[in-house]
Amino acid sequence: MPQLIVDRFTFDFPAGWSLLKYDDCSFYREHFNSLAHSKALDLLALSPAPSELWMIEIKDYRRARRTKPGNLFTEVARKARDTLAGLAVARMNANDAPSQGFAAEAMRAGRVRVVFLLEQPEKPSKVFPHVVNPATARTELKRALRAIDPHPVFGNAATLTKKTAWTVTPP
Repeated sequence: MPQLIVDRFTFDFPAGWSLLKYDDCSFYREHFNSLAHSKALDLLALSPAPSELWMIEIKDYRRARRTKPGNLFTEVARKARDTLAGLAVARMNANDAPSQGFAAEAMRAGRVRVVFLLEQPEKPSKVFPHVVNPATARTELKRALRAIDPHPVFGNAATLTKKTAWTVTPP
């Protein structure tokens, strides 16, 4: 059972899944990141059959405020776009075999899924407010990602575990 810890969250995937912490791979860090200030999603996972590429972004605002200006969903959509572009190039030009092999498999996937894991304060306050309105978040994410994944998955660790074939445990 593949397991990976990303931003202190523990992800457990079923047997047969392939995982890549894309923003840590050498191709992205040493080459693709400098191209037009590209961004990257946190975790990529490939399911065996049917082959699906799961692109996962993680944000935890329970103990820290969001300081970046701009729309959070637009940011996730840009990261998804840049990650897909990076995978397309990495399948041919990556300087390490694991990244190149993962990218080649990812580009053959039959479907792309985008997951946005967002942890917000349970009880929002002036110091730690909600970053997004939970009631409208899924609709806004869907609008931002419609060209990549018309049915993106949104939620915190507890709700995502119910919506996916893998589990995530928060810190």
